[in-house]
Amino acid sequence: MKITGSMEQLVAKAPWLSRRSFAKGLAGAGALAAAGLPGRHAAAKTTVTWMGWQGYETPITSGTFLADNDIDFQPTFIGSNEEIITKLQAGGIGKTDLITMYFGYLPLMAEGGLLEPVDGSRVSAFSDLIPQFTAQDAIKHDGNLMGVPWNWGSLPIMYDPAVVTTPPASWFDVMKPEYKGKVAMVDDPLGNLLVWGRPVTGAEQGTLLSKEQLAKVIDFLIEVKTKQARAFFTSYGDMADAFARNEVVISTIGWEAVAVWAKGKGKTISYSIPQEGTGMFMDCLCIPKDCPHPDLVYGMINHILSPGPQTQFATEQSAGITNLKAVPSLPEELRTAYNYGDIDGFMKLARLFPVPPTAEGEYATYDDFLEEYERLKRA
Repeated sequence: MKITGSMEQLVAKAPWLSRRSFAKGLAGAGALAAAGLPGRHAAAKTTVTWMGWQGYETPITSGTFLADNDIDFQPTFIGSNEEIITKLQAGGIGKTDLITMYFGYLPLMAEGGLLEPVDGSRVSAFSDLIPQFTAQDAIKHDGNLMGVPWNWGSLPIMYDPAVVTTPPASWFDVMKPEYKGKVAMVDDPLGNLLVWGRPVTGAEQGTLLSKEQLAKVIDFLIEVKTKQARAFFTSYGDMADAFARNEVVISTIGWEAVAVWAKGKGKTISYSIPQEGTGMFMDCLCIPKDCPHPDLVYGMINHILSPGPQTQFATEQSAGITNLKAVPSLPEELRTAYNYGDIDGFMKLARLFPVPPTAEGEYATYDDFLEEYERLKRA
């Protein structure tokens, strides 16, 4: 889908605009050469900056990649994808090495001059990645690759099986009287639209709505927030903490990683996809405009996509991965949950949706969405 419009106008209307290893010694030098990286020098470490979700740094920090390349890794964690755009616009260009971004934002970011094209020939595992993801039009711009798919998942409904004893049949179960004051919401602008656009309106594409349909979605979310929700959490980590404290029992949006974080606090949380289906995310590794250390970044991308780090990330975060060569090493429950043997079947339950367009036309624009979402935040 082609997205057009002015990035400056977008940000002006919504200032908050907002989702491991090389061998050592001679073997390490050979790996560096294969990755297109310079040899090591007896010098100070190189600071490499990255932005992404909590937990997404796992494949970068695993193994000895950072030590082998004398990297001082500086991560910045986000509460929503939109924060990355804001931070790049606010001085991050030329200072940020690597980001991870929901695929639907890539056309907007490319047209706004925020990304460098990716040289696919330098991504050694590209041909091993899930073809349904690498074929997405949105990851290309003017014939150039703008991002490399590296992880994916759905936005399921999360629930406490000790209280909600059977998987919720419908997203609208969050409105049941017994869950009043026990519903978790998260301040994830696009995520909320990915989940609720279709159930509330019946639209084929949950992010491509008329202005009237968009207002209807926000009206419903305001009703949930004011009548049913315990809180409108600022992050998925905060929601996991609330589940662990037994403050909430069901959610209006989810992420598989929430169950992992809650388990780390001694709480078992389940998740499922209700009958209406849900949105799906596919995150890409992207190189920001004027990336300070491109050679190191390509080495980092190749490291992230290699089977070892992909397997570790999937296992630790209960996440979907894109390198099919890593799938056989996954635990059986993960291979089953993400249905790697039938990706097309999984994508019938959880679907990839584009970001709303920026140009005026048949559908409400991204500006319209941001303005409506502000109404939800104020409620």
